[in-house]
Amino acid sequence: MPNTPYVDLACCNLCEACIEICPEVFSINPQTGLLEVLDLEEYPHDKVEEAMALCPGDCITWEK
Repeated sequence: MPNTPYVDLACCNLCEACIEICPEVFSINPQTGLLEVLDLEEYPHDKVEEAMALCPGDCITWEK
């Protein structure tokens, strides 16, 4: 099973930097207003890593 990005919603301030960098992985759920990780077979590792590096709350990690 591939690694999946995980967002700790407790520290996410909804700055949307991850969405700007990697909209194919991250989005705002229109029903909850919270950030979510889309369910993909494979994730673009480099773009997710860039989103992790730029996240001001350091909320994005890899889940195994």
